[in-house]
Amino acid sequence: LGTVSLPADAVGPAVLAVSVTAQACNNSQCLPPLAVSADLKTEILAAGSAFERINQGLFASEVTADSIEVSNGGDQGQDAEDDRSILLFLIGVFFAGLALNLTPCVFPLIPITVGFFAQQAKNRSGGTFWMAFAYVMGIAFTYSVLGVVAALTGQLFGSALQSPWVVGSIVLVLLGLSASMFGLWEFKTPNWAHKAAGARGGIVGSLLMGLVMGFVAAPCIGPFVLGLLTYVGQKGDPVFGFFAFFTLALGLGLPYLILGTFTGAVNRLPMSGMWMVGVRRVFGVILIAMAAYFAAPMMPGNWGQWLLAATLVLGGLYLLVIDRTGSEQPGVDRVMRLLTVIMVVVGLWLAPINRGGAGGQHLEWQPYEAAAVDTAIDGGGAVILDFAADWCVPCRELDEKTFADPRVAAILGGYDRFKIDQTRQDDEARSVASKFGVRGVPTVIVFAEGREVFRITGFERAERFFKRLP
Repeated sequence: LGTVSLPADAVGPAVLAVSVTAQACNNSQCLPPLAVSADLKTEILAAGSAFERINQGLFASEVTADSIEVSNGGDQGQDAEDDRSILLFLIGVFFAGLALNLTPCVFPLIPITVGFFAQQAKNRSGGTFWMAFAYVMGIAFTYSVLGVVAALTGQLFGSALQSPWVVGSIVLVLLGLSASMFGLWEFKTPNWAHKAAGARGGIVGSLLMGLVMGFVAAPCIGPFVLGLLTYVGQKGDPVFGFFAFFTLALGLGLPYLILGTFTGAVNRLPMSGMWMVGVRRVFGVILIAMAAYFAAPMMPGNWGQWLLAATLVLGGLYLLVIDRTGSEQPGVDRVMRLLTVIMVVVGLWLAPINRGGAGGQHLEWQPYEAAAVDTAIDGGGAVILDFAADWCVPCRELDEKTFADPRVAAILGGYDRFKIDQTRQDDEARSVASKFGVRGVPTVIVFAEGREVFRITGFERAERFFKRLP
C-alpha cells in the first residue's frame, strides 16, 4: 500500500504518475527487475464527502503460493546432495549447542540448575528427569520460534539479499558479534529474565526457566545465536529454521537431561576457569567465518573462497599456537585443540587450490550475437548459453565454482560459449530471453547436434553439472 499526500485545497480530477520497480527471487533464481509506469486517473473529493468504491473486482481474489508455478531445474541427484548438506549442517549445529554449554555464562549454571531440580523433586515422582525435560522443551520452544520467525522475515528480503549494501550490513553485524566473543564488548542480561528464571518451582517453573534461558545466557550464546538467525533468515525456509534451532536447543539441553537422570555425574564436571573464555574465542572465529561466507559471493574471482579459507586457517592457528587460554584443564584443552585442528583442515579443504587440473581459470565467453548463436547451433556442434546478470549472486557462483572446475572447464573448452547479459531489461534482452524461453537468471542451456540437450535454472554444483555434459 502507498500513501499520497495532497494539499488541503486539492479537489477535482487528477492524474497521478505511478512507477513501481520490483524483482522476484527464490532461493536459487531471480527474475529480472521490472519497472512499470502508469498514469492513474482519479478524482479527489473534499474531506467528508460521500464516495463510492471502484475496481473492487481487481482485489476480489488473493494470489497464494499454491497458485504460482515454480521450476528450479533440480533433480533427484541434486536433492540428495542438498539433503546430505542439511544433515551435516544440523549435526554441526547440535555439537555447537553442546559446546555453548562450556561458555562462562552457561557452564557454572549447570550444577546449580540441576541441583535446583533435585531439591524441587524430593517429594515428586519421576525425580529430576522430568524437570530437566521440561527445561529443555522450554529452550527448544523459544529457539524454534526464533528460527521460524527469522526464516519468515528473511523471505521479505527477496532480491535485497542480492544487494552489496545489505550483505555488507550483515557482515558488519557478524563481525560486531564476533568482537563480543573476544571480550571487546558485552551483552547485558535483562533484569526481567533473571527474575523469571528463578521465580517458580516444579514442572511449570522448569518450563518457564527454559523459556528465558536464552536471555539469561545472552552474554555468551547471544552472538552465535544471532549469527545463526542471520544465516537462517538468508535461507528463508521456515522448516529449515525450525529444525536448525530445535537442534541447537537439543545440543544445549542434552547435559541437563543426562545430569537430570544421573545426578551423581554433576560432581564429575570440570571446575570453572579460564578455559571457558577460550571456548568463547572459538565461537568468535566461527562468527568471523560466517561473515566471510556472506561476503564471498560479492567478491571478484576466487577472493571470496580464499577469504573464507584464510579465516578458518588463520583463526585455527591463532587458537592452536598463540592463544592457549584454558590449557590448565588438560581434558578440555585436548578437545579445544582438536576443534582448532578441524578448523585448519576445513579451511585448507575449502581453499580454491588447483588440485591436479587446469582449474581456477575463468573461461572466455562470447557476447551474444543472434547470427553467431544460430550458426553455432545449426552447425551441430556443442553450444552453451549462459543467461546471467551483474546483480545475480548464483550467476557468480556458477562462474566461480562450477564453470571454473577443472573437469567442467576441460569439456567446455570445446564448446561455443555465449553469455547473454540480462542486467538491463531492454527490448533486446527481453527478446533474447523470450526466444529461448528464459524466465529468470541464472539459466544455462546446452545444445548438441542442433537441439537442446538440457538446461538448468539456478546454481548447480560442478559434480552434478559435469555428469550432465554431453
